[in-house]
Amino acid sequence: MMDLSSDEMLALYKTMTHLATVRRDCTVERDDGIDLDAWLTLKLRHWYAQLLLTAPVEWLPVDDVKTDVALTADDRGMVRATVPQQCVRPVEWRLAGWHSSVTAFLAPNDPLVRLQLNPWTRGSNCRPVAIDHGDHLVLFSGEMGAAPELAVARCVVRPSDGRYRFHAAALSTLPPLEQSL
Repeated sequence: MMDLSSDEMLALYKTMTHLATVRRDCTVERDDGIDLDAWLTLKLRHWYAQLLLTAPVEWLPVDDVKTDVALTADDRGMVRATVPQQCVRPVEWRLAGWHSSVTAFLAPNDPLVRLQLNPWTRGSNCRPVAIDHGDHLVLFSGEMGAAPELAVARCVVRPSDGRYRFHAAALSTLPPLEQSL
C-alpha cells in the first residue's frame, strides 16, 4: 500500500503528467494564470473519493470499526448499526451468533428488502442480510431478546489525516492531464 501526504500525491501526479519542474537554474514568475497546484489538488481529492467508492477493496484502506458502531435492536430481531463517519462503504459485517458474514449489501430500494418485513423470509443467523442506508445499516436478524454484538464490522475508510492510502495498482486509474483540464 502506498501512503502519501497531499503534497507527495501532488508531486507524484505532476511527475506522471510531465508537469514536474525539471529546470532549477532559473526562476520564472507569472501572476496571470490559475493556481495549478490548487486545481490539481482538487482533482486528486475528487479522484480519491471516487476510488474509495468504486475501486476493488484490495486496493483500499480497510479497518474493522466495530468499536465505533452504535447498535440498537427491536423486538423483531432487526438491528440498526450507525456507521462511523470515516467509513465510505461496508465490506464485511457479522453479528455475534451469525454463521457467516454479509459481504453483499442491499440498497434500500432493492426488491429483496421487502422480504425482510416478513419473519419467515427475513435474514437469519444462517443467511444474514444487511441493508446499506449510507449513514447506517439495518441487519437481519439478531437474536431476539439479546443485546446485539458485532463480531466484525470492516469498512473502506477515509484516512482522517488527509493522506492518500491505496495500492499502487490504483495509479492506473488516475485521469490523464487532458481529461483534467
